[in-house]
Amino acid sequence: MKERFNPVVRLTHSLGILAIVAGSFGCASSRIADLDAYEKIPMNRVVPYPSEKELRKRAFEIVVVDRPSAGFDDETLEIPRAQVRRGLERIAAGAGAGIIDRSLHDVSAIRTEAILSELDGRAADAVTGADYTLATRFSTYRYASTWKKPFRFLWESAEDVAAKPGTCDHTAEVEFDVQMIQIGANDRIEKTFALEHSAEQTTKDIDSNCPITPAKLSVLYEKALDEALGCLDLPLGRLLSPRGHISAHRKAPEAERHIFRVSLGSAQGIQQGDTVEIRREQRTMSPSGEELRTERVISLGRVTDQITSQASWVAVDLSKVTGEILEGDVVRPVENESLLASLSGPNCESILEVH
Repeated sequence: MKERFNPVVRLTHSLGILAIVAGSFGCASSRIADLDAYEKIPMNRVVPYPSEKELRKRAFEIVVVDRPSAGFDDETLEIPRAQVRRGLERIAAGAGAGIIDRSLHDVSAIRTEAILSELDGRAADAVTGADYTLATRFSTYRYASTWKKPFRFLWESAEDVAAKPGTCDHTAEVEFDVQMIQIGANDRIEKTFALEHSAEQTTKDIDSNCPITPAKLSVLYEKALDEALGCLDLPLGRLLSPRGHISAHRKAPEAERHIFRVSLGSAQGIQQGDTVEIRREQRTMSPSGEELRTERVISLGRVTDQITSQASWVAVDLSKVTGEILEGDVVRPVENESLLASLSGPNCESILEVH
């Protein structure tokens, strides 16, 4: 099944989230005057209840690798592969994932030049072993140019036109895919992001061969890859955002205000006023006997001012909850794209397909 990443859908999604959040919370304050005064409410547990390892693990850990690209030698793809790796590591770190240095795991690929500890993103716990591999592969990396003759006015001679520069259209085209592979006893492809994009530049030149310097061509390729990677910020970032769980329920004294403790805090980038999704995990078995896990959103919550490094309290309107909130339910931050980015970014409908 192919899914186009539509910019109109991106804008509609941003507006929809704002409307849902506004409807869910109204003008409710995110401040708690006295947490100890809140009544403790017993909770039922989700079945099956998360293991201790699952409860402790908040950030996903990823490793980025290069797959062989048919028809290309490693030297040709050395620079673009490094750019894609840096871009994917930036997106993952920004979402809150831990990045594993491939050199620690004997993965045969060129390491990114970036220093992992200097990536601009949320603080993740010390990495122990990859949950996901982001495997990249190039299928197109080519340059083409076309030359158009200069316009000839009626009074101009052939000699006059020959002295005028024509128009050169330079195009750097890239096509690559990124597979998000869940690592386990049987590795499983979660998503495949297929990206196809080109960057163009128009110049004036008398030479019909349209020469271009290596530096300018490199910038053109870099622009095409950068714009393509920009289309992964939201869909990949959502998949790699931190994952916590509900652990307690309290009710305000003499008021129908309910708050829930979640195992996500400032270390995972949680801030007062943020919106989180409370999700119910559902487990099924495939025909081959493999356990499959899916999640559905049952409620939204707003983070209060009660935040520690690894936990926080979120306010929830129980009248808008789909079912009962249970101890052990999954909590994920809502990754929103700004309206400005939705309007001014690249046309991701023509760049990205999700399989």
